[in-house]
Amino acid sequence: MGHRVVGYDVNPHRVQRLAAGQSCVRDVASSRLRPVLDSEAYSTTADAAALAGFDIAVITVPAPLRDGVPDLTYIESCARTLGEYLRHGATVVLESRSYPGTTEELLLPTLEEASGLKGGADFPAGFSPERIGNKRWSLDGTPKLVSGIDAASLNVIKDFYDGIFQTTVPVSGPKAAELAKLL
Repeated sequence: MGHRVVGYDVNPHRVQRLAAGQSCVRDVASSRLRPVLDSEAYSTTADAAALAGFDIAVITVPAPLRDGVPDLTYIESCARTLGEYLRHGATVVLESRSYPGTTEELLLPTLEEASGLKGGADFPAGFSPERIGNKRWSLDGTPKLVSGIDAASLNVIKDFYDGIFQTTVPVSGPKAAELAKLL
């Protein structure tokens, strides 16, 4: 893989747990986290300044249901913060479960407003549903759906996930990938 990963979270308790090698995700054993922490391939922080200079950002924030509707405030807040550090050529992928249209109707405009850049022309973006909670497949063995807001974005995002997952499955666009997650 060869990636250096910085896990940014606004919850200092979660950051401390991860830095101590305690996984916060049921599908990822703490025993898998410790070696990447020790190798310095992964670090975690609550300091947004650590986002500066990123090449690829993967947004994995909750979108809890409130009265049967996803609460998108975490996605919007994350996009505003990330947009402050977005630079030409950096890639943004949303993985949070939401309704079809979230990537193009909320995430993209928020990133563009915060950064002054234009999605597609200045930075690749797309959606790829998170792959936790599947008892049939391992985390890295689960086929990974990938999408982009345009063909160039899809290519960048697919190349990134090809280095992590055994199988990637490109779909026609973010709305298709968002719908697939719901189904």
